[in-house]
Amino acid sequence: MHAYADMSTEELELFRVACGFCSLRELCWPMGLEPPELARLHSMIRRSGPLGVGNHLFGVGERFTAIYAVRTGCIKSYSIGADGHELVHGFYLRGEVLGFDAVHPDRHRCNAVILEPSFVCVIPYKDIARLSVEFHSLHNQILRVMSREFSRQLKFADSSVATQRIAAFLMDIHSRLYQPGSAEYEFRLPMSREDISNHLRIAPETLSRLIAKMHRKGLIDVDRRRIRLLNPVRLGLMAQGKHHG
Repeated sequence: MHAYADMSTEELELFRVACGFCSLRELCWPMGLEPPELARLHSMIRRSGPLGVGNHLFGVGERFTAIYAVRTGCIKSYSIGADGHELVHGFYLRGEVLGFDAVHPDRHRCNAVILEPSFVCVIPYKDIARLSVEFHSLHNQILRVMSREFSRQLKFADSSVATQRIAAFLMDIHSRLYQPGSAEYEFRLPMSREDISNHLRIAPETLSRLIAKMHRKGLIDVDRRRIRLLNPVRLGLMAQGKHHG
């Protein structure tokens, strides 16, 4: 029996608060469930980590068994193109979920590699899908999380303007990394510039040139992977294609 089954109401409430950042919180903590039901639900979830840099959660063609919620760290999803080059599909940060790409056809279509030491929650999909029949709120939340993750993958595909894609990426990462109490517009990029250029489909030298241009224009301050947004309003307009820098 999993430890959650022995949790008191107070202990379950503490755990609810600890999971407050996660996009699966409405799935793991659906409204209206009593402590015994919550314990039953959480008995399915396995915590894993620390996972070291370079380790894989799953690979292309592997059978789909679970979805993963990132507790800490950063995970990159990627595949290898016909020309042998890596294609970066996305980055998953604290509180985000990956693995939904494989719901159909029951095989993973990409690889997931650890970019920074990470802890994850592993949620067996068949167990959670079976429970969603019983708890309707689970079913609705699974659909919401899937939709949100797929929408994020398409976010940077709408613009052919490199500057707009970079601005949108910086604003997006800021919104996903920001935590109350931290510097409001300062963050550290957990991924390399090579990975960013690959993800945005921009040549590395073009990315470096445009980042340097944004720095000169006073839009951002850059210190290796440390980024500070000096003019977030203007960057936001650039991300929407309403300002060209």
